[in-house]
Amino acid sequence: AGDTKKTTMKLLSPVLLLVAAAAPAYSIPHISEIMESIQEEREEPQPQPQLQLEEEFSKSDVQTLTFDQRLDHFSSQIDCHQEDNDACETFKQRYFYTSRYVHKEEEKKGVGINTNRNTVSFLCVGGEGPSLDPSVLVDSVHCTGDMIELAHKLHHEQNWNVHMFSLEHRYYGESFPKKNKSQKQGEAYLRANEKELDRADEYKYLSSRQAVRDIVEFINSSETSRHFNNGKISSSNNNNKVRWITFGGSYPGMLSGWSRLLHPDVVYGAVANSAPVQAEADFRSYNDHVSLDLGQESLVGGSKKCLEIFESGHAEVAAILEGGDVDEIKKVASTFDVCGGATMLLKDRKNLNFFVGYPVLFPIEVQSNDPTCDEPLCNVQKICDAFADEHKSDTHKPSMEILAKIGKQKQAGRCKEVNFQSLINYFSAPSTSKSANNRSWYYQTCTEFGFYQTCEDNSNCPYARGHHNVDMDFEICEKSFGIDAKKVEASIESTLAYYGGWDLIPGDDKSAVLEGQKRLLFVNGNADPWSELSVNEKRGSSHVQTINVPGASHHFWTHPVKESDDNHVVEARQAIYRHVYDWLGINEDSPRDFDLKTE
Repeated sequence: AGDTKKTTMKLLSPVLLLVAAAAPAYSIPHISEIMESIQEEREEPQPQPQLQLEEEFSKSDVQTLTFDQRLDHFSSQIDCHQEDNDACETFKQRYFYTSRYVHKEEEKKGVGINTNRNTVSFLCVGGEGPSLDPSVLVDSVHCTGDMIELAHKLHHEQNWNVHMFSLEHRYYGESFPKKNKSQKQGEAYLRANEKELDRADEYKYLSSRQAVRDIVEFINSSETSRHFNNGKISSSNNNNKVRWITFGGSYPGMLSGWSRLLHPDVVYGAVANSAPVQAEADFRSYNDHVSLDLGQESLVGGSKKCLEIFESGHAEVAAILEGGDVDEIKKVASTFDVCGGATMLLKDRKNLNFFVGYPVLFPIEVQSNDPTCDEPLCNVQKICDAFADEHKSDTHKPSMEILAKIGKQKQAGRCKEVNFQSLINYFSAPSTSKSANNRSWYYQTCTEFGFYQTCEDNSNCPYARGHHNVDMDFEICEKSFGIDAKKVEASIESTLAYYGGWDLIPGDDKSAVLEGQKRLLFVNGNADPWSELSVNEKRGSSHVQTINVPGASHHFWTHPVKESDDNHVVEARQAIYRHVYDWLGINEDSPRDFDLKTE
């Protein structure tokens, strides 16, 4: 087993260095991001900063394509002739492809025609978050630091052909299935016509199980095969001559790993970054982990004083609201610039709970923490430093006033939306261009995963404990999608049984060692609250490979490569490369489980 410092691989190919403008975070949506989306929909759209990239990379070499994907992989095709039978229905699923790292002389004749060149296909798996576009195979938060950089290395350093694909998830972006044979397909159509659609049937074929089968069908299709045959559809599928490795971060990381686990004959290897495979309804350990990040300097620059101010500030506000003194509540509403003022806080008990028990009073997204960001208050350390400075300036100042002052600097002039009903309305109303993907994801939490980040009395949550129980999340499922709490809990149990949770043993035979656990790599940042539900070196199957990244947030190492990246992120990418090199039989240091220790 080689030491992580012994690698001889060059890490940074200059063509992948980000020239300007940091990429946006891509991860399982945080409640504060959803509330921001709700407010943004009421405002004029603002221009978004664009990435400036080196000349070798351009969206122009990425093809945006579609192919006919089966709508339901689990129904029989025997009765295709029957009217209104979904068994043989298809929809246009969008994907992206580039031959950037295929040797041009062989691209012309195809790998299936007398070539001995080593060839591999990399697939960046799509999922929740912003819709994909051609930049997914250029430079983005999805798969750049691991997949695209590795493809560059294999091509230029090892003389390999690397075909790169990215598959958009059904019901996200432009891969929304049509509702019947006479309707058009796509997100835009659904937004315009959703009132006419049956809510119970709207997402009938949206699930991770269908998505995993989408990946398998895509890999096995003649559509992908033609990219190995100079654009021609071949009667002999060349996919069996090309090994496929999947990559993904967050929910796509789950899909990447599950595709390998369940279909090792199709997916040769998989990298599952920040993949929370242990579904659970009451995900209280998420906010327990937030407290760790805020309270420990060694993780992301927190401190005991920072956590103390954060916790006591929320407790002070909660005590005032619970006290019921209208004048004091008006002061709180004014101090924190609450939308609708004290009236909104007094209107519904749920609004009070939402304000202090969720990341609303002071939103802080540790899952997307960037230790190298330049903007004010853009990461945990800068926020904690601001708390400390404010406390030093007046040691008697109440913590709630510190949160209010620093929070207003983060709010950029917006009031705080505390209307819990607005969250239900957001998921219940016809989708817009900004809400469609979030709505699809929340539906999946109700039907498969849970992942509700509660703040219970008997927890270490840094918000006001006891003001966010899982019943509030169940209410969103029932009122938005007609799915009650019992169905949510039953669906989570079904998910755990189907995939095996941490153990990665589907079904009842927990003693079996599946072929799919080989060449399966889980990578987690120890500052990421989602790591609580992922497989690591101490938890889950001992047959998979793992990497632990100190101080790293949610799949930060898959983001665009920057010269300012932390050493642990750099080392994590190197470790991923070595694992994949080993899978492909390339002579490098023997990989192992990596726990990148803090110096």
